[in-house]
Order: sequence, then structure tokens, then C-alpha cells
Amino acid sequence: MKTERLRYWSDRNMYGYKWTKKNGIYLLVPDAKVIKEIRPVFKEELDNFGLDAHWEYPKTDAPLLWAEGIRRYILNGEVVAEAIGGSFYSKPTINVKKDGLKLKAINIASLWKTNESLMRGLEETAVGFIRRVYDEYAALGLKFVVAFSGGKDSLVLLDLVAKALRPDEFVVIFSNTGMELNATLESVKRSMKHWGKLRFYEAASHMSPDESWDAFGPPGRRLRWCCSVHKSVPTIIKLREITGDHDARAVVFDGVRKEESAARSMYEAIGEGVKNISQVNCSPILEWGTAEIYLYLLKNKILFNDAYRIGLFRVGCKICPMSSAWWDGIANDAYPDELATLLNKVEDYANNTKTAKEQRKYIEEGGWKGRMGGRGLKDGGNRVTEVIDGDKIIFRFSRQMSKWLEVSKLLGEIVEKKGNTYTQLMDHQSYKFSIDDDTITYSPYSSMNRFIISHLRGVANKVAYCVGCKACVVQCPTGAFEISEDNTILIREELCIHCANCIEFTGTKGCLAAKSLHTTGGFGMNLKGMNRYQHFGFRRPWLEHFFEYGTDCFSMKHLGNRQYDALRVWVREAGLLSPSSKGDKSGILTPLCERLLPLGSGNPLVWSIIWTNLAYSSVIAKWYMLYAQPGETYDKAELVFMLGDDYSPSTRDNAVTALLETFRHSPIGTALKQGIPIPDGTSFKFIKQGWDTPEAISVLYALYKFAEETGRYTFTLTQLDNARGNAEAKGVDPVSIFGLNPNNFKAIVQDIALHYSEFIRVAFVQDLDNIMLVPEKKAIDVLDLIVG
Repeated sequence: MKTERLRYWSDRNMYGYKWTKKNGIYLLVPDAKVIKEIRPVFKEELDNFGLDAHWEYPKTDAPLLWAEGIRRYILNGEVVAEAIGGSFYSKPTINVKKDGLKLKAINIASLWKTNESLMRGLEETAVGFIRRVYDEYAALGLKFVVAFSGGKDSLVLLDLVAKALRPDEFVVIFSNTGMELNATLESVKRSMKHWGKLRFYEAASHMSPDESWDAFGPPGRRLRWCCSVHKSVPTIIKLREITGDHDARAVVFDGVRKEESAARSMYEAIGEGVKNISQVNCSPILEWGTAEIYLYLLKNKILFNDAYRIGLFRVGCKICPMSSAWWDGIANDAYPDELATLLNKVEDYANNTKTAKEQRKYIEEGGWKGRMGGRGLKDGGNRVTEVIDGDKIIFRFSRQMSKWLEVSKLLGEIVEKKGNTYTQLMDHQSYKFSIDDDTITYSPYSSMNRFIISHLRGVANKVAYCVGCKACVVQCPTGAFEISEDNTILIREELCIHCANCIEFTGTKGCLAAKSLHTTGGFGMNLKGMNRYQHFGFRRPWLEHFFEYGTDCFSMKHLGNRQYDALRVWVREAGLLSPSSKGDKSGILTPLCERLLPLGSGNPLVWSIIWTNLAYSSVIAKWYMLYAQPGETYDKAELVFMLGDDYSPSTRDNAVTALLETFRHSPIGTALKQGIPIPDGTSFKFIKQGWDTPEAISVLYALYKFAEETGRYTFTLTQLDNARGNAEAKGVDPVSIFGLNPNNFKAIVQDIALHYSEFIRVAFVQDLDNIMLVPEKKAIDVLDLIVG
């Protein structure tokens, strides 16, 4: 049943709208090619911007007109005003395009009647969906929670769930982050009164916002520790408290909608273990647009959060790294006293990271929201270093928050102790480790697979950084992981099953605090020469120009001199051009170039070969492959920040610009899905989705490049794994190059071996995971398969 339900929701297209001739009345339309976010505009917002000096409008609780894309005020399809600017230090200004208007209250009854059939269908579908989810998961013993925030989406969600389920079949949990606007707290109180028969609970972190912000630093778009610490974790802990069941698993109905962000547009209606292992997220209004959300609220007279009436289009934490300049400007103008404490912390961070001249602009333009590490924070910095010495891996600490002997119980049973030396079982194998004050030494390193090494690093980070936020507690399926009264880690060894959930859920760091506080710096990679392209990306039209005219193109003046210089670097690094034996500047076409020419400049396979070669010749491309995570969204500022401070801002900026321009203007971005550009105002963000349908020949070519670089034509999946994310490794594995799902890679290689047995054999039997290539063949020989 779940498969059918997911298919239904993923196939459903969001509705757009078009304006009718009636005042403020829109008509919802299916399969819209352009979907715009829309919100109602009330008298309070018009008053706040002084629009009573330009327009006449009545005193009413009903909306008076609509705003598209947040800032464009629309009356019957016509733009009558537009907002400009806005930041923490200044609210937006209004450019009135049509003066002397006489506005009338929008007739909600008429708006509903125009769209009644469609809206009732949406409601019935959502209610039925909720009921089916309940029936399926209740049979499995799960509990049911509505995650309530007091915002528009959670109001609609709660009303739908209340129609689908009996009051005794679910609970409502408001996660009070301590960072909510007072208007939101009032909205929650009204909701509790409105739905008087429902069971409302409030969940809150044991850490206050002051404590958590001091411990973690300001949250960033990619360091949203706040959502775990102040929302999802307290909700699960509260549910366990309510039920008296430590192992309680829950279906959490949430108000997530695809329209809200590029990342959320990739979500499914049901996500098991997305937030933590105890939680199944269900999003009944995932496909609803804001036009449908507001229409439902207005028709059903569900109480609004007053913050919407002054122009806020979303409500949430007072200071949020995901907020827009519009939100910042409106919120700080309307609620300056409420924002002051956390805004001061942002200002302190800016003071520690920017010059006095840069600080205001850094905050106004949201630069702080791209924070990627602990530089400039009181407790930031790298507290643990790792050294490989012979057959030993050594961790040295400058600061320890918990004891290694306690935390390391997560890895496996400690079976022997002799002085300060211990024997520990990890993955059915014995390892020795010793503790010498601030130094931990494990051996034999040569016997460790990628997962053991990763888990050791996770434990090291927990020892060095843990602040007792309890995010790991809810990941533990047995109750073995606890935080003691002094905020240190306590492992109940008799309960621990060594599943590593508490290490793996944060990604590579193993600890939320470590992820937030460690210091970035290019991830230790030597990035010399990363800006050799003079900020010009490798564009498809440039490759077409090169393919058509060869080296003669460099003297044709079709491009500027600097562009030709950049193109020459790109084609050399792509393996298409080699130096001439005569020493002239133009060079000569390589045999690889001759093989690719017939395929054309628009062929994704051609670009996959180019991208593979760049893994070995382009510093910035390799860095991106190794350290930009598939499934994540980046903007330029975030990538520049991730490169660290070892190089000048202009060097880093030029390198990232060249990379992102390559994604925008070549199939590497959209066809290979290494950086799908998404318009974001006047600029772009990029999703590294990863190549979900890789060409077999491309993967095989990448395997041969790995073999040529390492000198090994027989290697294991584990050896490929160990190269992943490791700048010091000789080869770059295909998973890193193309952003593949590592869980699918074994099946991909098996399929390639079935079709191209003359190039590759595999032995995936019991403990064997060998990949065997043919030493007499080269990567370029793989391209002969294209003819076949």
C-alpha cells in the first residue's frame, strides 16, 4: 500500500492559478507551467508601509489584495506596487506603481466557490491519505504525533488530521524552541482553545537558546543544528515521556511543502528515518501550494498567526539562517525587542570574523547564514588531530568533553585490559588501543575497513566536542546512549548493540557540535592552482568551437584572449589537448579527443569522460567531487567559505565561479546532475543531486582511470571506499566523481561486468568484493565500446 501511495503523491502536479475578472479572485488550475508563491495582504501590512497615503481601503479583517513572490502586490492580475530591499537594519521600501486605488475587501465566499470542487477534492484526498497512513502504521504499533508550530501550514495540517482521526488516536506536540515570536505563542494558545478536545503537549530542549547558541555558534544554512536540538529531538523525548515507552516509534505528521524550498521539492510524502530512526515523517500537504493553503484557512476561518497580517509569509524562529532579507527587515522592525538577544549573538560572530567596515554588510546580506565551521567562535577550532604512524592510527586531543573509555563502548565490547592498554572487538575482529592522557592509539590500522575508521573518527569527535544536546539519544534504538547530569556521554554497555546510529546520523563528523565547531580549511587539500581558469567555466559552446576548428580556434578571435586562455586550460585538463612536440602554444589534439569528436559537444557521455579526467587534473573539480555532498544545495558563498582561509578571497571566488559557470553552461550541471542551477533572485543556487542514471561506459572509464592512477587493476570495493573523501588517495572512485549512491554501486558494477566481460570481472561472493580489470587495456580503450 505504501508504494502505491508514494506513487500517487509523487505523480500529482502542484496547482497554479490565474486571475479572474472578479476583485481578488483567482482560479486554481492544474498542470501549471509557472507556479508562483502567493499570500494575502491585510490592512496591517499596508498601514505598516504607509500605503494609506496612496490608497483608500476599509478597516477589515479580510485580505485586500495579494502578493506574488512575496514582494509584488497584485490587484486583479496587475502589479500595483513592489517592495524593494530589506535587512535586519532596515525594513523594505515600497515602490507604488499605481496611485489613488480604492481597495475593497476580497470576498472569501466567492473565492471558495470559484475553487470549491478542486479544494474539496484536495481535502478529501489528504484526509483519506492520513487515515490510510494511520491504519497501516498503527498495525505496526507506532504512535502518532502532529508536529505543530503555530504557522499556516501546521494549522491546515492539524485541521486535516483532526478530520481524519479521533482525538484519542494522536497527540499534538508544539516544539517550543524558545526562539518563537510572541505572536506564534499566542497562535498556539488560540489553537489549543479552538481544538479543545485534542491532546496538546509542549516539548522543549533542556538547553536554552542562549546555551545552545553559545555551545554551537549561530546556526547556518548548512549547519542547522537548531532543528535537531530544539525541535525534532525534544518532540521524540516528549513522546517517550507521554507514552512511558523508551522504544516508542512514531509517525510524525508535518506541514512540509515542496513549494517552500529546492531541497524540500525532492521530498517524498512518507520518509522513514529521515529525522531519526524512531520517526516516520508523513507530509499530507506536501504538494499544496500557498494559494491552496491560504484559501483553506480563509474559508474555514482558522485562526491566523498575527505575524502574517504585517507581511511575514512564514513564521518560525526569531533569527533563522533560512530567512530572507524581507523576513529579516519586517520581523526586526515589528519585534525589535524580541530579536535583540539573538541578533546580538550574530553581531558578536560578525565582530570576530569580519573587519569593522565589513560587519554591517555581512549581516545585512546574510553572509553569516553561510557559516560552515567554527572559525571566529569562542569554542570553535579543531580539538582532535589524526595521525597514521605505520600500522597505527593515533588521535590527539587538545580538549576532551567526555572520556574515551566510556564513549568507545559504542564501537564494540572491550574484552581485555592490561594497564592502559585494551583489547576491543570491532566488526568481529580484535584491535588493541592505548590511552595516554590526551592520546589514543589503535592498531592494526591495516585491518580496518572504511566503516571502522569512520566510526573511530566519530567517537573521537564526540569525545572532543559533545555538549550533551541529546541528538544522539533519540538515535539509539535500545536506550543505551544517555547524557548524564554533568552533560557527558554515558553508555549502558549491556544495552548497546553497536549499531553506530548515534555516529552515522550526522554525516561524516559523528557529532552535531563537532560539525558546527570544527574549523574548515579546504578539508586539508592542497588547492594550489585552483583559479587557473580566470573565473571562466568550461562551456558547451566553447567545446563545440574547439571540436569544430581544433587548435585553429585559438587564433580565430571568436572569444576574447582571456577566454581562449581559460579554454586552453580546460581542454588540456580534460585530456583533449596535449603540448606540441614543437613547443608551440596551441598544442595538438589527443587520441581521446579524436575518439570523442564524432559524439559531439552536447553528448552527456562526452562530458562524463571530461568530468572524470578533471578528477585527476583540476584541483577545484576534484575538491568539489570529494567534499560537496550529493543531495545538498549550495550557493557560491558557501562553497567559497568551505575552501577555507588559506587562499585569498579573490582566488577562492574565481575558482568557485569557474566551477559553477561550468555547471550552468555544460551538461555536467544538468545532465550529469553535478550542480543543477536553480534561480535564486539575481543569482543561482546549485543542487548536487548526483548522476542517478549513469552510463555504463562512463563508470567503466572511471574505473580504468582509477586503475591507471593507482597501478592496481584488481582492487576491492573497500579500497574504493577508502579513497572516497580522501584527498591524499591516489585515485578518485566513480562514486565520488559522479555523486552516485554508494549503496547502489555494487549492483552497477555487477551489471557492467555482465555486459562488458572482456573489460571487467567481479567476484562478489561471501567476503570477496574484488573488481578485476584487464591490465593490457587502458581507459581510452573503453571508448571502443561506444561503436558497439
